[in-house]
Amino acid sequence: MSGESTPTPPLEQDGTLEAAQAHSRPAVLLRWAPSRLVSPNLLSVLTVIVVALAWYVLTDISQTIAPLYFPSVHATWDSVSQLGWTLAQDAGATVWRVVVSWAIGCGLGTAVGLVMVRSRIISSVGNPLIEALRPIPPIALIPFVILWFGLGESGRIFLGTLSCFMILVITTYVAARNINPIYVRAAKSLGASDNRVYYSVILPAIIPQLVAGVRVAAALTWAVIVATEYLGAQDGIGYLILQASHTLDTATVLVGTITIGIEAFVFEQIIRVVSERLTRWVERIND
Repeated sequence: MSGESTPTPPLEQDGTLEAAQAHSRPAVLLRWAPSRLVSPNLLSVLTVIVVALAWYVLTDISQTIAPLYFPSVHATWDSVSQLGWTLAQDAGATVWRVVVSWAIGCGLGTAVGLVMVRSRIISSVGNPLIEALRPIPPIALIPFVILWFGLGESGRIFLGTLSCFMILVITTYVAARNINPIYVRAAKSLGASDNRVYYSVILPAIIPQLVAGVRVAAALTWAVIVATEYLGAQDGIGYLILQASHTLDTATVLVGTITIGIEAFVFEQIIRVVSERLTRWVERIND
């Protein structure tokens, strides 16, 4: 009959379904397949080995680079041996300042950001002050900090805390304001109070954005704390590097620089592991 339509044969009969599936997959497979051929951890180890070999060849074997401009592997290891316990003490002092500043700054920044979202009055008062202070590098405030706090630990902790605070307050404020209002309305329609909405809806929703801010704040805190150790400190990696630079002891300068890199890397890995546990419910590309 003319009104009847001819039924379409199943795609499986002529292989069209398999062809369509095969046609739709290659783009994804081709994009991700190369990254699965070699373990990312193996690539990281190989990169470090290659850099170390290049350093050894250019400084110890061929001596292409003069020791004044970049120390050799042998000279750097001798510097580590000579420093001994002093290096461990300076590294511990810097880590302590970073962790304390980072913890206080992240806590205060997150709390103030949430309060600003909740209160229009506080937001109107705080926004101009934060936006005016945020572009100012914390290092520029060192002369005032010396006048206010002297050369003790409190001034260095203050500058490290300030750097974290500025990042976290903006991150929290923007993340909380960008939450889909449907979630908040749904919670309130089920009888949740304002406090309950904050604890059960807003905080879990902004955690992924906060993690990014926390990691950026950690990196900035390392830079600020080491810079403050150049002025008036009696210990710390920044102090070690400054003293070595006065005598052109580039090997010790390099030891201090590598120590900062190792400490910052370990600290970053700890933050990453903890943040992944806190955001297990978030889908990731590599999952």
